[in-house]
Order: sequence, then C-alpha cells, then structure tokens
Amino acid sequence: MKTTNNILVAVVSVLAFSTVICGGESSPSRRIPEGALIPEFQAVDITGKPFACTRSSGKTLILAFLSSQQKNSQKAVEDIFRVLSSIPPDRLTSLQVAFVLQNVDNKEFIASIQKETPSIVHVLDDDQYNIWGKFGVIATPTILISNSQGKVLCVKPGHTYDFAQVVKSRLFQALEIPYDVNPNDTPTVRTVANSTMSARAKRHLQMAKLLSRKSKVSSAIEQAQIAYEIDPNSPEVALDLGELLCRAGQAQKAIKLVSSLSSQSDRDKARINLIMGWAKRQLGQLKEAEKYLLEGIQQDPMLPRLYFELGRIYQKRNDSENAMQAYFQALQLIYREE
Repeated sequence: MKTTNNILVAVVSVLAFSTVICGGESSPSRRIPEGALIPEFQAVDITGKPFACTRSSGKTLILAFLSSQQKNSQKAVEDIFRVLSSIPPDRLTSLQVAFVLQNVDNKEFIASIQKETPSIVHVLDDDQYNIWGKFGVIATPTILISNSQGKVLCVKPGHTYDFAQVVKSRLFQALEIPYDVNPNDTPTVRTVANSTMSARAKRHLQMAKLLSRKSKVSSAIEQAQIAYEIDPNSPEVALDLGELLCRAGQAQKAIKLVSSLSSQSDRDKARINLIMGWAKRQLGQLKEAEKYLLEGIQQDPMLPRLYFELGRIYQKRNDSENAMQAYFQALQLIYREE
C-alpha cells in the first residue's frame, strides 16, 4: 500500500506540472481592436511594485509586449525610450507604461532596460501569457496605447521603419500635446505578411501552441492541422500536431501522422519515438510503447514526457520501483526547466 501511495504521489506531482510537459492555454485568436476599451488587470512588477491597468485611472497607458530573446524588441524599447524623453516632465504624471515580457530571466536584456528606464515604466513578468491573453496579442513586439478613458488608440504589431513616428503621434494625441503630425496621417503600420508556406504555417502553429497552454486542445489541433495542410513537409508542424493528437487521445491518427516522418536531429527523432510510444501506450500495446520510449530516451534524455509515459507503462504493469524512478526522473527534468 505504501508503494502504491508513493506512485500516486509521483503521478499527481508530474500531472501538476503537465502544463510544462504538454503546454497550457494562451491568448485568444483575435487581438483587441482600436476603439475598444482596455481589459482591466492588476500585477506586480519585477521590483515588487504594484501595477494596475484600469479604465478609471485617468491616465494614458502604454503596454509593450516584448520578448527578451528578440532583437526587434530591444529596438522597440529604444524607440519607446526616445519618445518618452520627448514628453514634457509635467505630462509624465498622466502616463503609465508597462513592458510585458516573456523570459524575464534574460538578465542582460532586463539590465539594459533598467539602465535607461524612466521611473514610470514597470516591467511585468508574463511568461504564462495571462496578460497577453487578455489583449489577444501574439506578435512581438506589439505596442498598445490607450487614452485616459481606457479607449484603445493604437495597436502596433512589429517593428518597422515608422514605429517611432506612429507611437509618438498617438502618445502625444492621448496626452493632448501639440504635435506637427496628425496621428491619422501617419501610415497604418502592420507587420509585413510573409506569404511563403512556412511563414503562414508558422503563424497557425504559433496559435496552436498558445491555445494549448490553456488546455484548449481541440482548438489547438484545428490550428495545427491548418499549419500541416499548408506545410506538410515541416517536421516541427507534424510533431506538434502529433503530440496534440496524443493529448486528445487520438492515438491512431498520431501514429499515422508520424510513422513515415523522417528527421535528422536527435531531438526530432526522440519526439517521433515519444509520440509513437505515447500512442501505443494509449492503445494498450505496452511492449511496443516501452521500446519506442526507451529509444527516444537514448536519442534525447532531456525530454520529461518520455519518462512520464514510461512511468505510466511500468505502473500499468505494477512495476512499482521502475515506475517511481521514471516519474522521479520526469520531475527532475521539469524542475530543471523551471
């Protein structure tokens, strides 16, 4: 009984971190439009200071959604700082600014921001996409500006040649500062759409990953299937779709999808074996499943889900000792990622 309880504790612990292994959910498929009222939220920035996004604040708001791993996000920050430096000091009290970041553990990027950051700027950690989801933002960088009534004046995805001009004109409009360029005369900035198959597939795949972070698996599968139809030769698309099919219990479809897939990298080979082992386990073919999973571990011993699925096989066989070892290994890898 004690051994069984230990296994159950390990299973619960692994499942508690299943969002790390499998993903969770994310932002809606459509970002907030210009003219809409901003969603309200509260957060604490990385220095421990509170930040509140409310329509009744009476302040102009800038939200910049950034990735600390992206050069264009760094360029966007530099442009925003230049725009802020042009604002008269007496108007800064009517402004609140937040950089909503993925990957706040990138110390070099954070340090570069904090070195130049005006006191009005908050840096928010949103690696779970909670704030991104409220605004329906996917692209980085994306900047949003709203007026003192909480009405969205500008949603600017991407960093293009007129980024700074659009931001400055809309910000000055919101703060009622005279400016020689009419905001409506500035070019409407949109991210240049890449019409290649891989780029279009990647956009749908990105949406699939975001949807899966909130366990909206069926919607995620729909987006991944669109990506696969656009670019069926992409191993990344096929593998992501295969894992989603396994999460939905569609084992036969997952096997059919990846059984003829070939790849050169050990990581991709390991993911193919993971999907095959995962699906075979769902079908009750435990011996075959174990073989695939063990082969996957040889190819890439850093994938937690491989050990998790192996543990489920051993538990099914009442092999308590090996089950606990597999679950423990999965937990170790998850904590290392965290």
